[in-house]
Amino acid sequence: MTIFVETRAALTVRAAFDAAVKMRYPVFAVGKAGLGKTVALNWIAAQSGAAYCEVAQHTKAIRPMFLMLHDAYGVQKDSKHTYDLAKDCMNFLGARYGPTRPLLVDEYQNFTPTVLRELLHLQERCGFGLLLAGNTHRLAGTRRDIHAVDQIESRIGMRFEIGQPTREDCVRIGAEHNVEGADAYKAIVIYGENTSLRALCHLLQNCAAVTNGVGSIRLSRIETTLGVMSCGSDALKLLHERGNDLRRSA
Repeated sequence: MTIFVETRAALTVRAAFDAAVKMRYPVFAVGKAGLGKTVALNWIAAQSGAAYCEVAQHTKAIRPMFLMLHDAYGVQKDSKHTYDLAKDCMNFLGARYGPTRPLLVDEYQNFTPTVLRELLHLQERCGFGLLLAGNTHRLAGTRRDIHAVDQIESRIGMRFEIGQPTREDCVRIGAEHNVEGADAYKAIVIYGENTSLRALCHLLQNCAAVTNGVGSIRLSRIETTLGVMSCGSDALKLLHERGNDLRRSA
């Protein structure tokens, strides 16, 4: 999902962000992959001026985490040692230079519990708004991790759950991609509700690519596109079964 649509997931992430800013306490926004969290976070960052960062394999240890914060806030990295980087973060994230921009952390579950605890400790000392978005925590594997997870849970202010796509979500996304016809909308609702918003956007983008984005997307093009996509046969079977169920119930 690359375009911003005001879906339930986006509204949930926005509510979580507002709570984090208001409370100045860490807030979780968690859900399955493909629900539009990253698109929503980038939209919020652009609208509010909040700092955004994504936790990847090379940023999930303590020193790279501090470097990631420097990059997110556009602060020059003169220090080389972890202790000095941490002290720098304490300075520019604290209230010394005025209110700090909130921080949006995407894919936070890629942190180890110990590193996440360090970030939460930093937030506790500095008091900036912090929204952590992603999937649920990995299981603690060591005694040290168990202790870190206990400390993490005690520092979280609120937890927002991002649910599966709704019919309204799928219809809004269909309208943005120029879907036409009641039968086509029924098909994308069935597909979206049983997969994810990312999968639905991918399907509609593939449909549009067939004609270089010219013209509307009708049911026949959706079925043709699904026929050449991986796992498309299963999706077509689902559409036909659910379509028959809807016709019988009507």
